[in-house]
Formats: sequence, structure tokens, C-alpha cells
Amino acid sequence: MSLVTTKRLLKSGIIDFFRNIWISIAATSMVTITLLIISTMIILYTLTALAIQNSTDKVGVVTAYFTDQTTQNEIDSVKAEIEAIGGVRAVEYTSKEEAKRRFEERHQNEPVILETLNEFSDAENPIPASLAIKADNLTDYAAIYERLNTDRFAPYFQTIRDNQKVIDKLYQIIQFITRFGVLLAGIFIVVTIMVTFNTIRLTIYNRREEVEIMRLVGATNWYIRWPFLIEGIMYAIFATITASLIVFGLLTILSSRIQEFLSISALGTNLIQTLFWQILVVNLVASVFLGVVASTIAIRRYLRI
Repeated sequence: MSLVTTKRLLKSGIIDFFRNIWISIAATSMVTITLLIISTMIILYTLTALAIQNSTDKVGVVTAYFTDQTTQNEIDSVKAEIEAIGGVRAVEYTSKEEAKRRFEERHQNEPVILETLNEFSDAENPIPASLAIKADNLTDYAAIYERLNTDRFAPYFQTIRDNQKVIDKLYQIIQFITRFGVLLAGIFIVVTIMVTFNTIRLTIYNRREEVEIMRLVGATNWYIRWPFLIEGIMYAIFATITASLIVFGLLTILSSRIQEFLSISALGTNLIQTLFWQILVVNLVASVFLGVVASTIAIRRYLRI
């Protein structure tokens, strides 16, 4: 295809887009709505995953409490051994003194509890030392928990707390968001294809005489098809620009509130930019795909070429 022919086809597709501007706006709006749903699904999934990771990093999914009889040498040895377990990312040690200080901070407005605690001397401190174990992946915590509950560590730990149930509930939220988002996006994808299909069909009907003339003068099938495909791609480009600008604006305006609500300290300019570019690429690919599919179906069915 020569450069002159390419320019002519592009010009024809652009003219057709603006010739039926209100129909084009309706088709572009449907594609935009579909892209906004896809974008929302991506954002919700990303923020929920970050919230889970943030909660995991704060409390540790597996927390092991030492017995009072465990010596400092034994604590250091156990800590080093756990750090060598596969899947363990970090092990944080909290001494009895530090645990007592944190307990007092959490209950500073509860004088009865603090008064009871102060009845114990430093040597009688009832709050145990502990290890908070963080894994490389959330799927590793179950194996780490089982390993700590073996006879090897039984003499050192009085209690091992597993927060996996909390993570499981959060993952159920992720699954619900994902399934609901996929279902909703699927519905609007079908609607978008139908609207784009009907728009291209109307365009073909309005240009039926022009198409017949092109056939009579020997135009190839692809020469006739390309303007309609370009029109479908233009729906995609305008919809991508519109949806991406809306998403970027909302992310910028709501980022501080999202950070406060989910307690995500990592949410900032870098995350917004990363999310925006990911969404832009996904939106562009998805919208072009929808536009080309709908245009191709309409062309095959109504041009008979």
C-alpha cells in the first residue's frame, strides 16, 4: 500500500467519523464507559493488594511468643534458624521490654490495665518477647506456620499466632472485586461491540452508493474496508483519551483520601503515574481490539466482500 493510498484511506476514515458526529459520540461514549469499568477494576485490585501487603508488613502474619525460660542465646539461635527457612523474607525480634512499652502505648487511656501491669516488677514482666515472621509471598505463610509448630521449636514458643484467616478474608474481597469487575466489564464489552457494530452498519448503509461506485471502478476489498476499520479505531482512540483523563484526574484528587482510608503509606505520585500508564496501555489495547472486532463483523456481514 503506497503512502498516497494510506493518506487517502486515513482521510476517508476521519471524514466519515466526523460526518456522523452524533452517532460517533454515542459509540465513543459506550467504549469510554467500558474502559472506565476496566480501569476501576484494575485500580480496586491494585489498592486491595497494597492494603493486604501493608497490613502484612505491619503485624506479620505469623507471630511466635517465647516462653520466659528461653535465654537470649537461644532466642538469637532460633531467630537465625527461622531466617534461613525458605520463603521467609524478614524476622523482627521484639524484646520483653519493648513489648511492654508498646503495650503501655496502646492502652495509655486505660488506667486500670496500666495499674495492673505496674504491679509487676521488670523481672516479672508478663508480656513475652516475640518474633514477627514475614514471608516473601502470602502463600508461604501456611508452610512457615506449620514449620514453627513442629517439635523443633516447641521448647521455645508458648504461643504461635497465625493471622492467615484475616488475609483469606481480604483475598475473598479481591476475588469478589475481580469476578464482579470481569462480569460487569464483559457485559459492557458486548454492549460496546453491538453499538460499534450498528454504527459501522449505519455508515455502510449511508455510503452504499459510494461503495458500489468504488467496486465498479475496480477498488479492492481492502481499499473499501479500511475507512470503516479506521473509523472503529478512532472510536477507540477518543475513548481511551477520555477515559484515561478521567481516571488520572480522579486518582490525583482522591489519592490522599485513599491513602488515609487504607493506611497505604506507599500511595503517592509514583504509584499514580504507574497506575495511569498501566491503565492507559490496557485501555488502548482493549478499545482498539473492540473497535476492530466490531468493525470487522459489520464489514463482513453488510459489505459482502
